[in-house]
Amino acid sequence: MIKKILPAGLLAVAFAVPAWANTADDAATLLNKANQMNYEEQETAKIAHSKAGDNQALVTYADTIRGDHEANEEAVSALSRQKSIKLEGTNTDKVEKSSLKDLSGGAFNDAYLNDQIKGHKDALEMFKSAESSYRSDPDMELYIQQTLPVLQAHLKMAENLRRHVSPMSAEDPSNNKSTTKGMGESSERTPNNETTSR
Repeated sequence: MIKKILPAGLLAVAFAVPAWANTADDAATLLNKANQMNYEEQETAKIAHSKAGDNQALVTYADTIRGDHEANEEAVSALSRQKSIKLEGTNTDKVEKSSLKDLSGGAFNDAYLNDQIKGHKDALEMFKSAESSYRSDPDMELYIQQTLPVLQAHLKMAENLRRHVSPMSAEDPSNNKSTTKGMGESSERTPNNETTSR
């Protein structure tokens, strides 16, 4: 089970006058990047949930991603308020122009999982490189320490799904649907790609 990130305000002691004021710009940059990441992850998870069809593993993954990034968004909001950091609005371009919206079936599965693996590797790199910068800021350090294992778990889940969800033909959007069509029989593809019925 993935632990959800609790809002930093509940976990960290608020300091009235932080001694690390010179790192406020860096904290603002990290929190704004995390805010954007949370938005993109939640929105693409909604797309995945609606397009996954009967692929329950992908539905579960998308729901987990959405819930965990909602929790991280709450932590970012609480921490930004505590530190008087103004969060910029989220840029919707990446999600609105995403090719994921135009894909379905196996092609969608492939693209979504590839995007998840790359995105979580990038996020892990960003948080790991920021980790040592906040040794004197217990609030930011705690937020990073709580976020890293969740991102690592997401990456591992996406990589496991990638290994178990075989790439499907982009031309066959029914790959995410039941092959029985409600008739109790399942069709299979033979090595010669001929469809047979059980």
